[in-house]
Amino acid sequence: MALASETARKAAYLFLILCCVAVVGFGGYRLYLNMAPAKIAVPEVPFGLKAGTEFLKGDSPDMRQELATLPLQTQGEIRRATELFRNGAYAQANEIFNAVSLLYPDMVVSLWNEVNTLFEMDSLTDLENNRLNLVVGKLQGKYPNTGLSKYLESRKTYKSGNKTVAFEMAKIAVEQAPALVEAHLWYARLLKENNRLPQAIEESRAAISISAGNEPRGYEILARLFHDQGNLDSCSSLLDYGLTQYPMDAEMMLLRGYLLEYQGRYDEAEKVYQRILAFRPDFEGAALALSTVGEKSAPGAGGAKLSPMDRSQLAWEILEPLVEKYPENMPLREALGLAYLKGRDYDRARIQFREIQNKDPEYPDIQQRIQECNVTRPVLPVQGEGLAADLNRAVDSLRESMAPASTHDFSTMLGHYLVRYGATPAEFFKKYDIKNFRPVKKNVWQESFYEAPYKHTYTVVFDSLNRFREVHVVVYDSSTTSNHLGLAPEVFTRFLKQNSRISGIGNSTGETDCGENLVIDAAVWETQDNFEILARVVGTPKEIRMVRFDKSVLPPGLKLCDYSTYLNEF
Repeated sequence: MALASETARKAAYLFLILCCVAVVGFGGYRLYLNMAPAKIAVPEVPFGLKAGTEFLKGDSPDMRQELATLPLQTQGEIRRATELFRNGAYAQANEIFNAVSLLYPDMVVSLWNEVNTLFEMDSLTDLENNRLNLVVGKLQGKYPNTGLSKYLESRKTYKSGNKTVAFEMAKIAVEQAPALVEAHLWYARLLKENNRLPQAIEESRAAISISAGNEPRGYEILARLFHDQGNLDSCSSLLDYGLTQYPMDAEMMLLRGYLLEYQGRYDEAEKVYQRILAFRPDFEGAALALSTVGEKSAPGAGGAKLSPMDRSQLAWEILEPLVEKYPENMPLREALGLAYLKGRDYDRARIQFREIQNKDPEYPDIQQRIQECNVTRPVLPVQGEGLAADLNRAVDSLRESMAPASTHDFSTMLGHYLVRYGATPAEFFKKYDIKNFRPVKKNVWQESFYEAPYKHTYTVVFDSLNRFREVHVVVYDSSTTSNHLGLAPEVFTRFLKQNSRISGIGNSTGETDCGENLVIDAAVWETQDNFEILARVVGTPKEIRMVRFDKSVLPPGLKLCDYSTYLNEF
């Protein structure tokens, strides 16, 4: 009996000891969680680091919580400015960030965005320089001796010309604030500048992972690093993914153009550069790339760069004597014209194609070939063309004199009527003269005007309750050559650029096959209450169509091809 009691007592002691150990262990674990360095584990992101890779949070401030405390309208403004920043519109982004900083002078998130925007701007006024120094000082005073402070010091030092110190400070910033995305991006840029490409690649991957793929600059830098290494397959794969996430990213589009050139696909590369310039007309990289199409060599390819003329020289030397010997052989003459066109000798190409047109006006695609010579750059007069040009100008003048005069200034072009959605016809025609419109059907009014060489037709639609709902736009190029500013297809590019100036940067859809020989190339703008789509049908280069909607009237789940019904309604 005594033995059983002793055994029970020992079991109780043992249980009590185990409970104490468990309590101490749990307390130690809680203490570790509170006192140990905080860590973050990165998710699985394409082209990032391995999923689950851990980073010490370091002394990086968490700005997301602070952002959530701002009014929803202010949060929306910050998101809009962030998109402008990502698209290279630094001056416009800075205006918004600066305005938010003035409203909330102690908010770190607004000061942080403002200072990074100022660092990216090429040239600053004295006022902007003073503001930069003020904001840097304010942030460094709020976070002294932190990774954020070292990052700011690195950028400021780099701007003053001391690149060696800037590099060392950037390295310290990454070590002290491993979770600070901007520090990784900046350090990757400096590593690339110092030709330390493998390390730069790791920093770019880290930035992609820490941002969960929400920072396009990580993809931009990594794609450029792959390109500069000569790893073009990896570069192409990254661009395939990156451009699906950020379809209007100019840096990635520029690299896409380079890869197309390396494959000899010069016309496609040229279109890519023109598309970039439509959205970012001041982007020097795209302008330079466009002016040197066909003259680039892949990294590590070696050898002299060949111009398009050099590449086509052999074909010229073979075809020229053949055409001279057999002048009536139109396919030979067309081949020579195409060789000239490929070599960008547009004048000689045009001569060959016009000769074919004179002898056989029904020759397949000959009008298109002549147009290809004309849309690429301003056309120099060719012998025998003067009368036709004079007639075209006369016809344009006649159209303009007969057509109603345009009452639209820049801001109201492409159907941007300055009337709210839901307005009554009385409200609408109080602002826009009803004499310029004609009724098309019930609740639908249309106006047309001509601005050489474009005919504009705008159709205003009211719903069954007589509320302003949507605008349909058709712009047709009535000229014979469709040649303006050296851009092709000129109508779409020209008005894409114009609408981007009115509505801001849109999202390009690229060419989408909608079946039944219908391929649409479009750009989309979308806000809380407005939706716009500007489109061209591939194969119809002289016409663009656009629709502006009250977003609330659109059925949910529409895909790009579904909008073709609306685009072709009027």
